[in-house]
Amino acid sequence: MKVSVVGLGVEGQKATISLLKRGYDVYSSDINRNINLSLLEKEPLNTQKLDLEIGSHNLDKIYKSDLVSVSPSLFKKEICKNIIEREIFISDILTKHKQIKTIAVTGTNGKTTTTHMIYHILKNEGYKVAIGGNGGGGFSGYNELLLDTNENEYDYMIIEVCDMTLDFCNYVFDIDMVVVTNIGYDHMDVHKSIEHYTEEVGCFIENKVAILNYNDKNLQKIKNESRETYFFNTYKHELNLFGKFNLQNAEAARITCNKLGVLDENIINSLKTFESVEGRTIKINYNDNEIVSGKTDNVDALKAVLEEERFDILIIGTPRKYETCRYNILDYINNYKPDTLIIFPGLEDITYDYVQYLNNIGYTKDMIVLKNIDDILNFINTKKGYKIFVGGNGQEKITQITNILKEEKTFH
Repeated sequence: MKVSVVGLGVEGQKATISLLKRGYDVYSSDINRNINLSLLEKEPLNTQKLDLEIGSHNLDKIYKSDLVSVSPSLFKKEICKNIIEREIFISDILTKHKQIKTIAVTGTNGKTTTTHMIYHILKNEGYKVAIGGNGGGGFSGYNELLLDTNENEYDYMIIEVCDMTLDFCNYVFDIDMVVVTNIGYDHMDVHKSIEHYTEEVGCFIENKVAILNYNDKNLQKIKNESRETYFFNTYKHELNLFGKFNLQNAEAARITCNKLGVLDENIINSLKTFESVEGRTIKINYNDNEIVSGKTDNVDALKAVLEEERFDILIIGTPRKYETCRYNILDYINNYKPDTLIIFPGLEDITYDYVQYLNNIGYTKDMIVLKNIDDILNFINTKKGYKIFVGGNGQEKITQITNILKEEKTFH
């Protein structure tokens, strides 16, 4: 079978990897000559099966494919419309996944933890559950989930849906229930405004059962758009996780599974054993320091953690250069005024840009740039009795720092 992948961002590269591992002949292309192909380069792939083209799309090859996977960012583009009209779009050829009871979890923050909580509860009930979705959030991508659920038997499918891929996922999957954790100020370069983002979520929950955050005023505005709406607030039972925000995630999972027929007693017992997802917020007592660590790549996520308690030191990773919408993290830090701010290259090394931005807004507290993980760990080792937060952008590096601290704590 000949397969094409159009667009080679994170999702496109993960789709290419998934297809090649299954033995397909794959033509993958992207019109961007400077596309970062690091995900493909890391994988030991059968390059004889891969026809890679950078700088253009060969439409003849694409339209003669048996099926085509399209990057979510191209879903509304003309090329995707043409592929759908030719009836070769991947989810129109492979359709078994649409027969599975499907729960989508979306929102600005808390998606991954809530998705894993629902999965944990349903697995403990003995169900066969597929989990995956948003490649940028740490899963293997939407295509891997689609391929897996067309090959295997499942009772439930749980998808983490990135807020920038709502239309794409609405088309690819037959979603029965949507959990929306919150609507916050992230990806505003795509959404343009919080009002437009709210409208997009309203369209996404149409004709579905919706589980919405009671505390989110924007979700209150669209509560009538769904077929049925249920609100979640704060979980009242034992939970071994840091932060009030995780109590909301747990309550979202509880109500979701309750609506799927799981007894409350079983849900509560399952959540007692739930542990933090790798890369998400966790508390570590290390070298007499209280360290909280976790990806907080937008201002709402950062505020949710920093409002829990007062931290002396913030260690913050930078976003990609073009993600200027995430610089408002620095505005919040300017008001928070930690004793010391450490900046490190999270996704890209734009530490100079961060320093310049902070200088321009009149930041006056201690500020240090540390370029590598060893320097950050050495800095932490010089401190005792401090409250330290490690977060911002750069999930891979934040996870690496966290794992080293956890291992050294265990060793000591």
